[in-house]
Amino acid sequence: MKVLLSGYYGYGNFGDELMRLSMEDFFKKYKIEYTLALPKRISKDTISRFNLLELVGAIFDSDAFIYGGGGLLQDITSFKSFFYYVFSIHISFLLNKPVILFGNSFGPVRKPFDRFLLRYTLKNDKLYVFARDIVSYRYAKHINKKATLSCDPSIRFLSTLNTHPEKKYDLILIPRKIENVEQYDILKRYFQSIIVCPAQNSDIQTAKEISKRLNADYLDNPDEVNTVLSYILSSRFIISERFHPTVVGAYFGIPFISLENSKAERFFRKYTNRTDFFAKDLVDLPQRLKSVSESPLYLKFEMDKECDESFKKLYKILIRIKSFGSIL
Repeated sequence: MKVLLSGYYGYGNFGDELMRLSMEDFFKKYKIEYTLALPKRISKDTISRFNLLELVGAIFDSDAFIYGGGGLLQDITSFKSFFYYVFSIHISFLLNKPVILFGNSFGPVRKPFDRFLLRYTLKNDKLYVFARDIVSYRYAKHINKKATLSCDPSIRFLSTLNTHPEKKYDLILIPRKIENVEQYDILKRYFQSIIVCPAQNSDIQTAKEISKRLNADYLDNPDEVNTVLSYILSSRFIISERFHPTVVGAYFGIPFISLENSKAERFFRKYTNRTDFFAKDLVDLPQRLKSVSESPLYLKFEMDKECDESFKKLYKILIRIKSFGSIL
């Protein structure tokens, strides 16, 4: 069995690299050969995702094409990225290769033509959908009867961690937007030791500016997954504009507040009806700090069970593909 694994990998995004590590761990455990699509080819086991000949060749040589997690099929970031992922999927269909969207979310998709492309893609009988949130699952299930509700792939890697580092920081702040950085000044009233941690390379400048305003420590290497993880785990509270730091918080029971992140709100809806973890800004920070600190989400057991079931389903599908080829 051989697969092509792709996603938003190789761009210094903490969450996507966490999912990649989980997928690679799964492949290695079950001795599944894989090729990894990256921005640039770096070894014989990788391809350049932007080299059409390499992409077509890797799909042709594989039994299945897997997108391993993330909000890839949306046009908020850009139409180009949305079209790239859809185009790659349809190359696989043309080559009669099944595609598995494992731990993905869908939307928002604003343009009518993009919505048409998404529906046209999801209804293909060579596609398996593992949706990580209820909204995406319900949407996909309406179009593709094989759709299933799944874990976020990152949980597999988190479940392998046995370290419990000493709490060094009262707060880890993971910012994203450069606008209104002054809103974070309020944090100095409630937290003494703070570290500002970018979770993607594009967030570095924002994180630097905020760390100076807060006179806080700063992590200058967001590319290293284990380093980012160690700082999250050594913090007593998380405030994040990125999705996956909140997943880490919920898995390990670290109190968190998610700022302006629809991915987080959609994802956690399947675990809780509480809304105090999610905010558009820090205006009502004091009230949220109290409720979240006194009763944090601790979802390790639920997430581990969901993760185990999801990867077992993935393995069964891959065995069927290996046995029957493109007859799914």
